[in-house]
Amino acid sequence: MKKWATGLLIVVWMAVIFAFSNQIAEESAQSSQTVAYQIASWQNEVFQLQKGEEELVAQADSMQFSIRKCAHMSEYAVLAVLFFLHLSCYPLARKWTVLLSWVFTVCYAITDEGHQLLVSGRSGEFRDVCIDGLGGLLGLAAALAALHLIARRRFRRAAAPK
Repeated sequence: MKKWATGLLIVVWMAVIFAFSNQIAEESAQSSQTVAYQIASWQNEVFQLQKGEEELVAQADSMQFSIRKCAHMSEYAVLAVLFFLHLSCYPLARKWTVLLSWVFTVCYAITDEGHQLLVSGRSGEFRDVCIDGLGGLLGLAAALAALHLIARRRFRRAAAPK
């Protein structure tokens, strides 16, 4: 059952990534501009910076690239973790599970960038494949760290005097 559930989650997440990649350039830019403006506005309120509308828009414009690349990394971090969870259902050594999860993530990133070549105003970028791959590595590192902490906690509980 876990194999089916994790497999389905992978397919759903890949569809989410595909949907984002399928947005035309103007639509994609508007989405990230909206997020950037909300962050700039929040920062203005929290730190009482007294910025005007023009300054907030300028700040949002300058943040847009970083926000887009962080979104790339986050999407692929989640995908790599989903691959890891799915492959963990099979009798593979941990190192192979991690390696295959990352390879599958990078392969999907490559196909996604190829898909973007077909979308109006979008481009497929090798740099984005690298960013996606880095996101996958960070997601896998976080998953491995979480598993390590869980195992350590269980060991301590089992070793504790009763």
